[in-house]
Amino acid sequence: MLVPFDTGPLMRIIYQIAAIVGIAVIAGFGINAVRDNGIMVYCHWELESQADAATADPLKIPLERAARLYKQDNAVFIDARPESAYQSGHIKGALNLPWARAEEMCFEIIQNIPMDKPIITYCDGEACELSDFLASFLKDLGYTKAKSLHNGWSRWQKKGLPQAYPEG
Repeated sequence: MLVPFDTGPLMRIIYQIAAIVGIAVIAGFGINAVRDNGIMVYCHWELESQADAATADPLKIPLERAARLYKQDNAVFIDARPESAYQSGHIKGALNLPWARAEEMCFEIIQNIPMDKPIITYCDGEACELSDFLASFLKDLGYTKAKSLHNGWSRWQKKGLPQAYPEG
């Protein structure tokens, strides 16, 4: 193997190791790229959620449908985030039922919501599952029309839909 300058056997070994590792990395990425079931090398986190893609998940609701229900005043929106996040900004008119306190607070929050009324839970962030957990919990309580708006707060803001913020 050609070495830029002769520095002795130790440096030749280091160059050879680096060359072998480099070849292995290139070969690994190349093989991964052509495989049908290759490992995902990066995640593309879009603000527009993958949940709105044609999905078979009956718990999810597309943003457009949620916005339509909001405009028709035909759904109750429940923020599953902690109270501090809710207080810093939320969907206008939404109730706050933090997932961490759902069992403790649920009856106080949902007592006046008819069982057949659509409920849309939301949280914030692609990785946030609080709204999914809360919607599932509400379904278990008998609210059969509970749905989750995945990454709802960020997407709601991006679309310029009605929001509420603290004064000041």
